[in-house]
Amino acid sequence: MSFSSRSRIAFLLLLSVLVLARAQPADPLVDSLKQALNSAKADSNRVKLLMDLGNNVGYYDAKAALDYAHRGLALSKRIKYPLGEGRTHYLLGNTYLDLGDYQQSKRHLDTAAQIFRVLKRLDMLGKIHNARGNWHYLQSELWHAAHEYGQAVDLFHRLKDTVLEVIPYQNLIAVLGETKNYDRAISRSKQLLAIIKQRGDSLQMAYSYYCLSNNYIALNQLGAAQPYVERLLAIVQESKDYVLAADAYNVIGLYHFKRKDFQRALEFYQQALEKALRGNYQSAQYRHAIGRTYLRLHDLPAAGEYLHRAENEALSTKAKDLYDQICRDLGEYYAQVGKPALAYQYLQKYNHLNDSILVAETRQYSSYLEAAFAAKKRESEILRLKTQQLEKDLLLKKRNNLLLTTLGILALLGIFFAFKTRNDRNQRQLLEKDKKLQAEQILALEKEQQVISLQSMITGQESERNRIAKDLHDGLGGLFSTVKMYFSTLAHEQPVLGTNPLFQKSMELTHTASEELRRIAHNLMPEVLLKLGLINAIQDLCNQINIGRLLNISLQAYGMEARLNPHTEIMLYRIVQELLNNIIKHAQATEVIIQFNRHNERLSITIEDNGRGFNASEDKAGAGLSTIQSRVNYLNGELNIDSTQGVGTTVMMEFYLSLQDGTHPTHR
Repeated sequence: MSFSSRSRIAFLLLLSVLVLARAQPADPLVDSLKQALNSAKADSNRVKLLMDLGNNVGYYDAKAALDYAHRGLALSKRIKYPLGEGRTHYLLGNTYLDLGDYQQSKRHLDTAAQIFRVLKRLDMLGKIHNARGNWHYLQSELWHAAHEYGQAVDLFHRLKDTVLEVIPYQNLIAVLGETKNYDRAISRSKQLLAIIKQRGDSLQMAYSYYCLSNNYIALNQLGAAQPYVERLLAIVQESKDYVLAADAYNVIGLYHFKRKDFQRALEFYQQALEKALRGNYQSAQYRHAIGRTYLRLHDLPAAGEYLHRAENEALSTKAKDLYDQICRDLGEYYAQVGKPALAYQYLQKYNHLNDSILVAETRQYSSYLEAAFAAKKRESEILRLKTQQLEKDLLLKKRNNLLLTTLGILALLGIFFAFKTRNDRNQRQLLEKDKKLQAEQILALEKEQQVISLQSMITGQESERNRIAKDLHDGLGGLFSTVKMYFSTLAHEQPVLGTNPLFQKSMELTHTASEELRRIAHNLMPEVLLKLGLINAIQDLCNQINIGRLLNISLQAYGMEARLNPHTEIMLYRIVQELLNNIIKHAQATEVIIQFNRHNERLSITIEDNGRGFNASEDKAGAGLSTIQSRVNYLNGELNIDSTQGVGTTVMMEFYLSLQDGTHPTHR
C-alpha cells in the first residue's frame, strides 16, 4: 500500500488491550491469575485480578477479555470502588476500540474520564487522552488525534513520567507523518530515539525504526531508509509482539515494493497479514498491499481476489483514505482485465473520495481565517450594537408614553385596566432585560478593543526602545569613542599628562560612561536577540547576572531550535527580563531556573526561584507584575503565579504560537 494510506502503526495502541480471537496459547500467568481469582474475596483486590486477566487474555480471546472487564465493572459498582470503576471503563473503552466498535469505546472512555477527573488522577487522564487520540486516529481525524496526544504528553510531562510520555510522543510523530510533515517526523524520531537508546528499551526502539523507515520511504529516500529497515527486521524477528510484527513486516514490504522487488514485497506483506490482530482495517490494509503487488506482477486473478476482499473490509471500517486507494487500484485492475466501464466507475469513486478528503483537510484551516475576519468586524459590531441600543431606548420611551395614555383610558374600564397594566409591565421588563444584555455585549467588545489598544501601545514602546538604543549606540557611542581616541592621542603626544591625576580621572570617567552607555543600549535592544534569537539572548542575560555571583540562573530549552516571530521574541525577552529584575530586587533568591518547552504551536515558560515568596493574590498589581500581565495579554497567553512565603515563587506562562507566528497546529 502507499504511505498516504495510513498504516495505523502498533504504538498507537500501546495503552490499549489487543483483543481479537486466536487459538489460546499456554499462559502460566493467566493460569495463576485464574487460581487467585477463585479464592479472592469480593473486594478491590478481586477487581484488580479481573482487570489483569482482561488485559492478558485480550491478546487472543476477545469475548473473555470483555467478560472479565464487565465483571470487574459490576463488582466495582457493588462495593462502591470508584477507582475500579474508572479503570474498568478505561479497559472496556480500549477493548471496544481494538474491536472497531467506536460508539461503545467512546462511551466507556468518556465515563472513565469523568471518574478520574473527580479522583484527580492525572496519570489515568493522560492515558485516556492517548486512547482518545487512537480513537480519532483510527477514524482519520488527524487534527483531533494530535490534540489528544498533545494533551497526554503535557500531563505525563507534568508528572515527570518519562516512560508513559514516550508513548503519546511517538503517536504525535506518527501524525506528523500522516500530515506529510515527513522531515519534522524524521527529526523528532531521531531525537526520541536517542532518549530511548539510553533507557535500552528495544520495543520503543523498534517503533522509532518503524517511523524513520516509513517517513524516509514516503520521501522516496530508500538509501536513508535501508539501515532502519534492517534494524527493524532484526528486532521484529525476535519479538513476540504480533502488533509490532504486523506493522513492521508491512513497512518492510513497502520498502521492497518501492525498490520494485515485488516478490520480496509480497513475502513480507503475507507475513504482515498472518500477524494481523486489529480487525478489518488492518487486514484490509495488508490485503490491499498484496493485491496491488500482484497487480504489478500481472497476476490478475490473485490481484482481483485480494483487492475485492480489501474493499469489503475497508467499507466495514468506514476508512475513507484506505477505501480511496483501493478504488484507484481496482480501477487499474479492471482496465487490465478489459472492463473499461467498471474501471471508469472505480476511478470516479477514487476521484470523488480524493476530493472529499482534500476538502475535509482544508476545512481544518477555516477557523484560522474566521478568526482573522472576526478581528476586523469588532469595531463595526460595536457600532451596530450601539445603534440597536438607541433604537431600544426609543422603543422603550414610546411604550412608556403609550402606557401613560393607556392608563388614563383604563382608569374607566376596571378589569380591562388591570389586565392591560400587567401585560405592559411584563413587556417593559423584557425590554429592560434586553437592554441590559446589549449593554453587557457592548462592554465585552469595548474590553476587546482595549486589549487591541494595549497591543498597539506595547508595539510602540518596543519601537521606541529600538530607536533609542540605535541613537545611543550610533550617536553618543560614537562620540564617546572619539573622545577616548582624543584622550589616548593626547596622552601619547604629551606623556606628562599620563601622570596627571585629573587627566587619569577624566579618562576613567569617560571609559565608565562609555561602558554604561553600551549597557543601557544593550538592555534596550540586545543585539544577540536580533542576530541569534531568543534563547541565546536570554542565556546572555543570565550569564551577565551570574557574573555577580549573588544569583545563579540556569536555562533549559526544549523544542526551541526554530526562531520565532521577531515581535514575539522581543515580547518574551521583555517578560523574562522583567521577571528577573523583580527577583533581583524583591525575592532575595539565590537560585533561579528558567525553562522553555515547545510542543508544536504550544510554548510553555516556567521561571522558578527559591526566594522569600509573596502573597500573589494581594501583590499581583505590584512588583512589575502588571507590566508582565500586559505583555502576556499582548501575546494572547495565560499567566499563573504560585508563590509561598519563605519557600519561593513559580511563574508559569503558556502561549499558542499560531496566534502570533502564523504557524498551523498539528491537531484539529
